[in-house]
Amino acid sequence: MTRFCLIFGLFTLIFSLTETTWAYPEFIGYKYSSCLTCHYNANGNGPLNDYGRALWSAEIAGRLFAGKKTDEQLGESAGFLGSKPLPWWFRPGVKSRYLQYMTNPGGTDSESRGILMQAEVNAAVFLDRDQKYTFVGSIGYIPEPYSQRNSSGSIETIISREHYFRWQKSENLWLYFGMMDKPYGIRIADHTAYSRSMVGVAQNDQAHGILAHYISENWEWSVNAFAGNLYQHSDLRQMGGATLFEYEVKPAWRLGFSAIHSSNDYIGNQRFAIHSRYGFGYGSALLLEIGNIKNTIENRPTLNGYYVYSEAIQKIKRGYHIFMTGQAYKRDMVASAGDQIKLGTGMLLFPMARTELRFNLENTRTIEAGSEVPNDSWALLLQAHLSL
Repeated sequence: MTRFCLIFGLFTLIFSLTETTWAYPEFIGYKYSSCLTCHYNANGNGPLNDYGRALWSAEIAGRLFAGKKTDEQLGESAGFLGSKPLPWWFRPGVKSRYLQYMTNPGGTDSESRGILMQAEVNAAVFLDRDQKYTFVGSIGYIPEPYSQRNSSGSIETIISREHYFRWQKSENLWLYFGMMDKPYGIRIADHTAYSRSMVGVAQNDQAHGILAHYISENWEWSVNAFAGNLYQHSDLRQMGGATLFEYEVKPAWRLGFSAIHSSNDYIGNQRFAIHSRYGFGYGSALLLEIGNIKNTIENRPTLNGYYVYSEAIQKIKRGYHIFMTGQAYKRDMVASAGDQIKLGTGMLLFPMARTELRFNLENTRTIEAGSEVPNDSWALLLQAHLSL
């Protein structure tokens, strides 16, 4: 199965090289390759700007309940208060994401639970009309880890997920100061994917630091120096640096690489990845990321593993897509380390503005060293995302 997932990933890359990847990197399928087009954060995630809101309503989302409104009217009514204008210096937002998760559906050991994954308010505050000086912040709910549900200790459930000051220093250069995501890899929405959860760039892995982002006609480069999450104890903070580079080979095709080097008092982390985002047709895309994960743990052998993430997404009609994903992860490239393979298929729906629905069926197979029978499990994930 390890070979199968690697072949699947390589097939995705080879196919993307032919003449025949989505807020979401998959939106490269709509010919939007730079995250800065729609987000205040140059590397994606976080609040949408005015153009991103309008684009979502007028071009990406379906027309459920739109009636006779034109696409232009839908775009004009995409603001926080609809078509009612806000003060030039203030752009608020609200986001909520709910997950219903079922393991081994139909089996005797099936288990189902719901998780409020995200509930936050955010805002962008402009200090000038040209938006050269901008403050962006969000405060949100973080769900209690399932493994600590019976813990007697108190767990922080309200956090500031990001807060930073953005300075557009020139036409091509943006500087960021504060707490934000590290620039690395393809920022897919699935925080449980190996390319995010195993790397240390998942939903709540932000760090305080300084980031420089340079954008030219056909390439972008981000460099980030960070001091870790200052809300953590000092010995746990991962301090270091990260970088992400992408080159536009041709319209709707970007190749890039990413790297992170960080450490605290107990562990040193090194990550490196190459990635490809390719859009074809209108609304369809192929994504591929292959990375190395190296963990140097105090008084323990160094772990040197890898991961693969690949995705193919096909637009059915406006607002409705089907997708397939293939993933692999191995914590250490030695015979005694097990292999984890994850294959998924599902639908990604934007039936109307401000609404996203995701249906995903995943099979995870763990192949342990010395075992002739792999351990299989299934999961059905139903997700709803609302934003204002």
